[in-house]
Amino acid sequence: MKRGLWRGVLSKRGPAEWFWVSVICFSVLVVASFLLFEQQIQDLVAQLDLYLPRTPAQQLNLALLVIALLALDVVLPVPSSMVALLAVAALGGVGGYLVIFIGLCLGAWLGYALGAGYFRVLSGRLGLHQRKPGQLARKLGTLSLIALRGVPVLAETSVVAAGMQRYPLRTFVVVTTLANAGLALAYSAIGSYLVEQNALLVTLLASMVLPALFIAGYSLFKRLRQAPQQALHGRFEVSYDYPVLFTDHLFDLDNPCLHQQLTAGQHGRVTVLIFADEHLLQCNPRLATQIQAWFAAHADLHLQAAPIAVPAGELSKTADVLQQLYRDMLAHGLDRHCYVLAMGGGALLDSVGYACATFHRGIRLIRLPSTVLAQNDAGIGVKNGINAFGQKNLLGAFYPATAVINDFQLLTSLGRRDQIAGLAEAVKVALIKDEAFFQWMEQQADALAGFEHAASRHAIRRCAELHLAHITGAGDPFERGNGRPLDYGHWAAHKLENLSQHRLRHGEAVAVGMALDGLYANALGLLGDAETERVMDLLTRLGFNLCPPELSLKDAQGRSLVLLGLEEFRQHLGGQLSIPMLNRIGSSIDLHEIDDRLMEQALLRLSSRGTAAPALNEGCTP
Repeated sequence: MKRGLWRGVLSKRGPAEWFWVSVICFSVLVVASFLLFEQQIQDLVAQLDLYLPRTPAQQLNLALLVIALLALDVVLPVPSSMVALLAVAALGGVGGYLVIFIGLCLGAWLGYALGAGYFRVLSGRLGLHQRKPGQLARKLGTLSLIALRGVPVLAETSVVAAGMQRYPLRTFVVVTTLANAGLALAYSAIGSYLVEQNALLVTLLASMVLPALFIAGYSLFKRLRQAPQQALHGRFEVSYDYPVLFTDHLFDLDNPCLHQQLTAGQHGRVTVLIFADEHLLQCNPRLATQIQAWFAAHADLHLQAAPIAVPAGELSKTADVLQQLYRDMLAHGLDRHCYVLAMGGGALLDSVGYACATFHRGIRLIRLPSTVLAQNDAGIGVKNGINAFGQKNLLGAFYPATAVINDFQLLTSLGRRDQIAGLAEAVKVALIKDEAFFQWMEQQADALAGFEHAASRHAIRRCAELHLAHITGAGDPFERGNGRPLDYGHWAAHKLENLSQHRLRHGEAVAVGMALDGLYANALGLLGDAETERVMDLLTRLGFNLCPPELSLKDAQGRSLVLLGLEEFRQHLGGQLSIPMLNRIGSSIDLHEIDDRLMEQALLRLSSRGTAAPALNEGCTP
């Protein structure tokens, strides 16, 4: 009964919990043995003292013997700590240090060679050839390799394991050499001290106790290392691949463009829901019927409902519209395998894209941009969002579309003002990335202002190409950093849009922002007078009003409301200002501080130009 009780108690304790009990018992045993056999041990030590080497030849032979014993410790049961301390006692501190160091290094290298299979015959006899690195429970780390150098048995096991795991040889040699140097120094220091105290007996005692101390130290090291649990690190990459296609008459029955994108990689019938700009539907009264007829002609596609109208422009980027989009998708039973088609300008693409990014944590989206600005910029990117709390794009998500399809025919019904507004982004990307494109726009300014199809098509495609190249090639598609060259002219544009309560189109506000930043760069000496005038001239020729009334608005303290947009932009970037600024046409640099006085001067220069473009038709083009 008692034996069963003790067995139950012992079975509940792991080896680690009985470690210190074992150490105490071992120490008591050693002390008791010396108390019982003190005289006999002293006689033995006295006899050993007679055999200590006296001549250089004897010392050399002993040194070679110690080196051999320590080197072969990996395959022979050699008490390395006793051998090391006796070597110090016999050869002195310096001599003992050298032979211990050499012996330990050779032993470590031999163990590595055996583990790696360099000595195939001996490795085979030891059974090492039958084990693979994957059979070891845990990959050997550098810290463990260092800490185990002074622990009996584990020291030899660790170097063999390092060889079996193909631990980098060069690193292994450096690590073990440094660890052995420290271990040899410890043996040498302890042995020298004891010899100086004429305590050869204590030296022998120390050689027996030191292994226990090394084991205790390693146990403490493991406990301290494991005390704060190391963080888990997860890392993965997601690859996005989406085409940007250009076509005409997308919903003609013989146009396969949309059908190919909806059915790519799909099995079975594909469910689709369409959200369309209400202004686009009004200007194209036959569009909804044409869309329904196109889907009816494709048996493998199912249109859940007629195109659902969404408010046009910035009116679509509100929380109320977002909630309505959610309700519509829920009512029509959309899941993550269904498709949403977003037809409209950049604002509608932003809001519908945000709804798709968050509904069921992501639903498939195809963008069908219907404005110049959306086809050459907003529809190409990966940003989505709505306005909230008086801030533009405060809520949003990065969510690439499955595809972007630009139908040039959707632009022909736009009012002239919307046709021209989108060209501001083309000017922007040419100014910061492509001088040749800017020169082409200067040559084609009259054709672009008249929205002639050949020139407009080329401008839209080249602008989209430059935007897509930056998004996919600059290494920061989700804007983790502060550098935002594509935001040239935008800090002022966002403020102007809010001040005008979105009377100004986004492109119109960007044109004013680019003109203001161009004059500031000129004041700094970054942009020459001739280049500055070229920028102002092209924007004017395209039909932009560079002096809207919002430029002159001031607060109660007399501060320009436009310039307050700098601080709002700083907050939008996370605290550090980063404003792209031209240093020549086709190139930009980032400025992290803005001189308020020079920016005030640039604002006055822009306001003094006082040239307003003629009013443009805002309705549908007949």
